Amino acid sequence: MGLLIAIGIAPGFALLWWFYHRDYLDREPLSLVLSAFLRGMAVILPACLIEKALQFLLLGTGIFYPFLGIALVEEVAKWIVLRGYIDHQACDECYDGIVYGTAVSLGFATLENVMYLAVALNPWAVAGLRAVLPVPLHALCGLFMGYEAARQKMKGEPRRLFPILFLPVTAHGLFNLALMTGEERGVGLASVLVLALWIRASGKMRDSRTCR
Repeated sequence: MGLLIAIGIAPGFALLWWFYHRDYLDREPLSLVLSAFLRGMAVILPACLIEKALQFLLLGTGIFYPFLGIALVEEVAKWIVLRGYIDHQACDECYDGIVYGTAVSLGFATLENVMYLAVALNPWAVAGLRAVLPVPLHALCGLFMGYEAARQKMKGEPRRLFPILFLPVTAHGLFNLALMTGEERGVGLASVLVLALWIRASGKMRDSRTCR
């Protein structure tokens, strides 16, 4: 059981370490990053409860539940945590938003990962699949959310939630929808989507170096 938990948390910590060490200019306080990670974990329970309640209302509407019943709920829950870190004085570069956004999202994804593995019939196969698809998907959604929120802050723009949440919710919803289309085909579509998001994320990371 201990080994299974270790495998469940490993992808989240590995990605958190990777994003954190890409902060070449002025690395964020590790205590803040870890607190963002832990608070991301904390919002998974209320998010799950809301999802269960919405399931009764939206499950029969097909395409809407993956977006409104799952993606919107989870990304808004993560944003509620993230906004405090964006407003913190330590967040003074666009890449800082990426660090905090991925930390919150990876905290959420890590606890979710452990929960899935705990009830999986074949936890080792599930662990491998989730390490390359759902966990990175959550991190990338957090990256886009954090980048846009920090960009608005650095540019002195009024906060606009639509551009902060649009790409994370859309990407997350498409990912959910892909997995609902069938096992093999769904995994293939989800893999293409995650690869496309990594490419877009690379551009955002480059842009963040000159965004102050």
